[in-house]
Amino acid sequence: MHNTLRQSHGRWPHRHDLEPTQWDRSSDLRGERQTRQRSLPQPGRVESSMSGSQTIDREAMRKGLQAWLRQKFADLGDLTLSPLRFPSGTGNSAETMFATMAYEADGEHRERALVIRRQFAGTDLFLDADIRLPHRMMEALALHPHIPAPRALGVEPDPAPIGSPFLVMEAIEGRVVDQVPNYNVEGWLADLPIEQRREIWLRAIGTLARLHRIDWRQGFSFLDDRQRGEPGIDQFLAWTRDWYIWAKAGRRLDVADAALDYLMANKPRDTDVSVLWGDPTPANMMFGPDLSVAALIDFEMASLGPGEADLAWWLEAEENFSTLSGVARLEGLPSRAEIIAHYEAERGRPVADLDYYSLLAWFRMNIVGIRFSDRLVGEGRMPAGTDVLTNNPATMLMARKLGMPDASPGEGFMAMVNGMAGAGA
Repeated sequence: MHNTLRQSHGRWPHRHDLEPTQWDRSSDLRGERQTRQRSLPQPGRVESSMSGSQTIDREAMRKGLQAWLRQKFADLGDLTLSPLRFPSGTGNSAETMFATMAYEADGEHRERALVIRRQFAGTDLFLDADIRLPHRMMEALALHPHIPAPRALGVEPDPAPIGSPFLVMEAIEGRVVDQVPNYNVEGWLADLPIEQRREIWLRAIGTLARLHRIDWRQGFSFLDDRQRGEPGIDQFLAWTRDWYIWAKAGRRLDVADAALDYLMANKPRDTDVSVLWGDPTPANMMFGPDLSVAALIDFEMASLGPGEADLAWWLEAEENFSTLSGVARLEGLPSRAEIIAHYEAERGRPVADLDYYSLLAWFRMNIVGIRFSDRLVGEGRMPAGTDVLTNNPATMLMARKLGMPDASPGEGFMAMVNGMAGAGA
């Protein structure tokens, strides 16, 4: 998650004026994965030298970014970059920084607000993590303006400039629905009139449905991970399985293992192939001053698969911040049934097998938890041997759905939650 800043006005290079990125020169984004995977940490291992802001000199990072921007936008005069800002609550999948770029253009002084996302190389949450994927998603979505996303300005896979691969995007005006504090309890959403809360939710679900209506062959072929099967449920599940095996690193996780067996043996058939956002939550949407959806953000989990996978993720994330958090849903938010009905109306077809996709959502959330807890252990912020891998809400929900013994969240889970709250979602 990242909160972006208000745009400044002024001359800015058009997309076609920007130099081709390495992605543009590649015929197949996913085809590079086997090569890239050799540079990833060993399964289950989290490097102690995590490249977070606390371990890198911020002024050196600013100078590295400034030099990179000067080279990329050589036609802009006297380009300088302000000190980097590292707000709290801005990302577990990638580190987010804000900065203002000042420059001369057409004889006038201009300023532009930027957002920089830096990969957590070595402690990535996702298998095959590559900062170029969200950059490529923003470029592709620019071809579909009815799905708002930040404008991608550049990507650098070489860690040399600032210590890790990074991307640069425009800063846009808007705000997200905060998870800390819980949006059901307090925050700008809770301060709105009841009818406006409902409208925001329905607009968000409508945008998700319209994303799923895009033909993935219209600019999103780079998501086709053909080495893992045909596009759709087969490919999506194969990557999820590989991600889980990589994350659990040979550890015994009985409930999650049983969930994977169930998911692989009961795959829905005749599913569609949609462009999946991967992490659709209110915290990953920017809402404008008029309460419209200003942008979708955070595409580190983007892939191809059935639209129900995204819808179930949204629904179960809501469950996580209401029932599982011991609080009532905010008055005015549409019910689960209303959300599903609105999605179906906007999508143009009924949804199917949501119980299956709910289990899949909790399974995937569990994998994120495995990787994040390993990161905290590697940083010394959680003790080795913590019970969080087996005693957490995702495992509890999976056990209930599979009729297995319950596994209530313990102290390890609360320690992980506190660590996630410190970094953001």
